[in-house]
Amino acid sequence: MLSLKKSSPLLFGFLVAAVLSLPARGQTLPVEPPSLVAVVGGTLIDGTGRSPVPDTTLLIEDGRIRQIGRRGEVPIPVGAQVIQADGKYLIPGLIDVHVHYNAPFLHRLYLAHGVTTVRDVGTSLERILTLREEIARGNILAPRLFATGGSINTRSLRAAGVSAREMTERLAKAGVDGIKVTGYNEEELKDILEVAHAHGLLVFGHTRLDPGALRAIEIGIDGIEHVTDVLEDCVEENPPFPPDFDWSNRDHFFRHYYSQLHSAVNRDKLDEIIQLMVQNDVYLDPTLVNYNRGFVQRNTAKLAADPAFRYMPEEYDRSNRYGEYGSGDREQWTKTFALMQEATYKFFKAGGFLLMGTDSQAAAPDGALPGSSMHEELEFFVGAGLTPMEVLQTATFNNAKVMNQDKDLGTLETGKYADLIILDANPLENISNTQKIHLVIKDGLVLDPQALLREHIRQYGERGMP
Repeated sequence: MLSLKKSSPLLFGFLVAAVLSLPARGQTLPVEPPSLVAVVGGTLIDGTGRSPVPDTTLLIEDGRIRQIGRRGEVPIPVGAQVIQADGKYLIPGLIDVHVHYNAPFLHRLYLAHGVTTVRDVGTSLERILTLREEIARGNILAPRLFATGGSINTRSLRAAGVSAREMTERLAKAGVDGIKVTGYNEEELKDILEVAHAHGLLVFGHTRLDPGALRAIEIGIDGIEHVTDVLEDCVEENPPFPPDFDWSNRDHFFRHYYSQLHSAVNRDKLDEIIQLMVQNDVYLDPTLVNYNRGFVQRNTAKLAADPAFRYMPEEYDRSNRYGEYGSGDREQWTKTFALMQEATYKFFKAGGFLLMGTDSQAAAPDGALPGSSMHEELEFFVGAGLTPMEVLQTATFNNAKVMNQDKDLGTLETGKYADLIILDANPLENISNTQKIHLVIKDGLVLDPQALLREHIRQYGERGMP
């Protein structure tokens, strides 16, 4: 962890946020977890892939799972907080491995939706490591945080006046949890990988068209964020563009290029890249929800009526950044989104290591929203062909393992952190039941999701509904 030996304006700002994140007088949210908690009677879906176990008792002590057994087999110590979970279902806390933690109002939104751990992939180094430290110390009620610091690309290297090797060394020594890359040439990627791997860190991020997914995999990248980066490298001939097409215009790019990937991708090349990823242990984090919300659902009544907007401050609204979409735009994007799901399932069935991230941030409404979009991503994975059990494992165990945290997180097993969700309905019957959250437990701290959302509105206000 980053050592904080003295205060600074940045730290003071986060400490203020920490104070504001705590419940106001008269609220029922605890800020210190009870030493003992017993969850009694629920059906355990532990995240390992084992069959659900009904009528269990899960005993938590000092923030970790001390014992799991059938009801009556686990003695409940005197003084323990007992949660009756008859008829309910226990799953591990969700982990979102692709977020941009760029606003203080995000804290409760993730927790209220059962996202107990996140990996930030792009916030500035000092800011995110300070936040990570304050959360770890218990000064801020927020999801457990892992971070890469700012991503390495041509612009960040030029701004810092350093080489790719020097930037990677700087990030590694600062204590990041991985290296995010978004732009590089082949030699730079080789240098980044050499330095990062020497520090035991994975390198992941974008591949884009230069050098492309295939060469990045051959050079040794550890993971690819966004399934579109794989698909782009399977385009042998660009789709027809309008006369005024401008690659640097983001609206043009998404409207006329990405939307047409369904007709431009060579499926044989896609299979080739997927096989190479599997052979080289390169993970895939598709981030489906961000594309669906941003483009398939763009300018629709369904998106406008999303109740999650209630919790998003209007000053973060960037909904006009890609222009208005009509039925024709959405029709093309619907086909491309189906291809994204197809590629996701192909990768999974080939034996690839699949992750789940949303690309969520403090932007509304045309993108992934903090917390709620994780549940949409679960549904999109099921829509791609995975079973609910496989999807839950991806969002918990796989995400913990890629961050080298599977000894502490990702499954509900003895000795691990007590991060879990108590659901009112069975997610294996319908994955949308992950949204029926009764309680969230993080580090043994029992949280009422509705109370978290009420506190969020009390502090940040409520967005006017359309």
